[in-house]
Amino acid sequence: MHAHAQFCMAGDNTLRATSAAVSALAEEDCDEAIVVILSDANLERYRIPPKRFAAALTDNAKVNAYAIFIGSLGDQAER
Repeated sequence: MHAHAQFCMAGDNTLRATSAAVSALAEEDCDEAIVVILSDANLERYRIPPKRFAAALTDNAKVNAYAIFIGSLGDQAER
């Protein structure tokens, strides 16, 4: 994961990727739908309001979505 991340283009697709994952999984016929989002917690840097990220995580009641913040600048993950 580290090697992949270091060659990614700058920018953030957190909201788009979260929405796509939740939507795609909601269409699946499964017993339990779980999405895990790994993020560097730099939401503020990309002007993503936490409420908007929360809305993407909870967009479909059939899907249980969780965020794991794997890195942070200062206390961004806590905030």
